[in-house]
Amino acid sequence: MNLTITSGRADVPCGSCHLCCKSEVLVLLPDEGDDVASYQHEFMELPQGRLPVLKHKPNGDCVYLGEDGCTIHERAPFICRIFDCRRWFLAHSRAERRRMIATSLATKDVFAAGRDRLASLKSAERGP
Repeated sequence: MNLTITSGRADVPCGSCHLCCKSEVLVLLPDEGDDVASYQHEFMELPQGRLPVLKHKPNGDCVYLGEDGCTIHERAPFICRIFDCRRWFLAHSRAERRRMIATSLATKDVFAAGRDRLASLKSAERGP
């Protein structure tokens, strides 16, 4: 599956949606250029091991989510720049989505947002 990147970012028609910034596990990836020390982070035990993730506010929002969206948009972590809820939805089977929701690795709302935006994907981006 191809990924359309515009200016180093996934080309997703988000509008005012910020669901991927709420209650999601946002892993920092030093191998992709994330300077972990420059972000408010903590470590989380995930199936892949102990990984650095962005901290969240008590309500579950990313610490960098403000009233008007991301407060660090210009230096957002790699995962935030490339995340595409449509592709996320397509990449996981129904059983995988349910398991991820049940284990708090993802939210039902983000999968629903991806499903709702599927029509905006070009056919080449949908995969086989």
